[in-house]
Amino acid sequence: MLLWRSKRLRQIAGFLETASFLSLKLMWKRPDKGRRFPGIVFRDYMALVGQERWRSQRIFELFPELKEKPQRIVLEHFPSFGIQNALDALGYLALICVAIRPKTVFEFGTFRGRTALNFALNTPDGCRVFTLDIPKGDRDERMSQVNAADRWIMAQSETGIDYQGRDVTHKIEQLFGDSQSFDFRPFFGQIDLVFVDGGHDYEVARSDTRNALEMLSPGGVIVWDEFANYGDYHDVTRAVLDELSADEVVQIANSELAVYRKPAA
Repeated sequence: MLLWRSKRLRQIAGFLETASFLSLKLMWKRPDKGRRFPGIVFRDYMALVGQERWRSQRIFELFPELKEKPQRIVLEHFPSFGIQNALDALGYLALICVAIRPKTVFEFGTFRGRTALNFALNTPDGCRVFTLDIPKGDRDERMSQVNAADRWIMAQSETGIDYQGRDVTHKIEQLFGDSQSFDFRPFFGQIDLVFVDGGHDYEVARSDTRNALEMLSPGGVIVWDEFANYGDYHDVTRAVLDELSADEVVQIANSELAVYRKPAA
């Protein structure tokens, strides 16, 4: 039911599947939070069951090299401006950087640059972090083609403002363009870590996934945000599973992050 196209049907089915006294109480007191409850319960369920439609693993199972010695990560957080980067998600991304020590990172969707900054903070000194955002002058046309949630995000965007003037800014290269027409060929086979968090409608998410797969170096990692989302971003899950088999995609337990790791050879 998570992959059903109708948001209303997904929410109804998700509510029925996870209905409990607490869910009814939450829906009565906080309807806006109650609509998120099925997704939270589903992520908890996947973390416990381990595999259903796809696999769910804890970060240290997915990247066993993190168990070899104590790991230090650096997180820089900012006021949300209506959009909150979950600290656990930032922590997972930082741990992935520590695990694979990428020389190159490519991010779809800069927004304010918080994630790009955290990539720069947790990668080796010589790493290059490329982050792609749609030019401000092209946003009006693009906003007419996306759902309400993405329109709101695009209206709040100030590309790269959060990474400017930091001690790791020199590692970040800002790129501009529409990801559906951008020329990714110079990056094919060159990127160790790709983070897909741009447009969340089906066509864009699938196009970004295809380009991410082309850019990935041997042994490289793709991470998708908004995976297993019951709400406006459910298209991300459908797009990913239409490009990769469920055996190749692993959801980081209790999160909306999913990972694909390309074979090293």
